[in-house]
Amino acid sequence: MRNKLLLGYVLALAVILGGFACYTQAARQNAPVYYFKIVPVDPRALLSGDYMALSFREEREFRYDKSLQRTVLLYADPNGAISLEKTDRPVAVQLHSGRFKLPHQFYFEEGTGAKYEGAAYAKMRRLPDGRFLIDALTDEKFNEIK
Repeated sequence: MRNKLLLGYVLALAVILGGFACYTQAARQNAPVYYFKIVPVDPRALLSGDYMALSFREEREFRYDKSLQRTVLLYADPNGAISLEKTDRPVAVQLHSGRFKLPHQFYFEEGTGAKYEGAAYAKMRRLPDGRFLIDALTDEKFNEIK
């Protein structure tokens, strides 16, 4: 009887975790894409592999004021490229300690850092909960670097 009960719990946990994984992947695939202009980047090596520290043009141009709310509005052009210039497509980005709450590191396979040196944009997807995930780095024409 104990074995059947344990097996039932394990199966229920597997179904719940599998469902959550499927939901997350579907949300990621359907999330809108935005391109954030990156400025000179800094490749580094970690124990877990290589990564590139990212800095965003709009983040450097943005003037942080402590009296502001925790959200700033950026704007997307028809291609999805983000800028501070007002358009009809506002994108809300959270602030944290004067920085945009965006991923600032892009991990890649060890030894392949040279191909990312010419990257111009970080292709990000905005999840339904407002978080951004880096999908890829792209060149000036929004072609993914692979």
